[in-house]
Amino acid sequence: MKYPEISVIIPCYKESEVIAANILTVHAYLLERFDRYEIIVVTDGSPDGTPDIVDHVIKDHPEIPLIHIRFDANRGKGAAVKAGVLSAKDNPVLFIDADLTIPIDELDEFMSVLNQSESDIVIASRLAPGARLEEPSPWYRVLTARGFHLLQIFILGGFEFSDTQCGFKLFNRAVARDLFEKITIRRFAFDAELLFIARKRQYRVAILPVLIRKDTRNTNVRVVHDSINMLFALLRIRWNNWAGRYDKHFRPK
Repeated sequence: MKYPEISVIIPCYKESEVIAANILTVHAYLLERFDRYEIIVVTDGSPDGTPDIVDHVIKDHPEIPLIHIRFDANRGKGAAVKAGVLSAKDNPVLFIDADLTIPIDELDEFMSVLNQSESDIVIASRLAPGARLEEPSPWYRVLTARGFHLLQIFILGGFEFSDTQCGFKLFNRAVARDLFEKITIRRFAFDAELLFIARKRQYRVAILPVLIRKDTRNTNVRVVHDSINMLFALLRIRWNNWAGRYDKHFRPK
């Protein structure tokens, strides 16, 4: 089946080993399935040459509708995705991780669910029944994910999304703009804020299991440091909600 259009956002931090090949992979997939599309790569202050590689892809492959948003300093994944989403022109909007540990082929099912159901958002989950992992996650990642989910339940109250951090989310564009205009978290916990606001707005969220490919490279996630940041981010989400920051007509002073 061929679809009219899509915007794909790829946030990047220290992805010089894979970004060129993965842009070409995404382009080849989209070319077969969409009449029109754009790939928006946001390089988040990468010190390893990732931005220059993206620029070379643009120069060497003018046939790819590729847009590069370049941050000179690292601002965080949430800030990178937000910049990409707010610049997106096509509908729907997808954001994915640059390493493609969740293959772009999973989008087939996501598009089907978004188009045929009443969902506003379709998100991936590594914990949903039917999820497939090429290898088991390291124990510390499982422990961190479970602990973060418990904190979400405790701090955010009855939070039903068990895997907020999975980097493959598809949105109706209008919904994406509404949510990303409100988010304040700039780093990894931005997904939890996003889904908290979505629940508050009563948007309909579908959760799908996905394939998680093995990635042998070192992760950009720092378990202890990022876990502490996520705790404070959840407290900030709670405070923002209490202060009315997520209300429809809120205007910051």
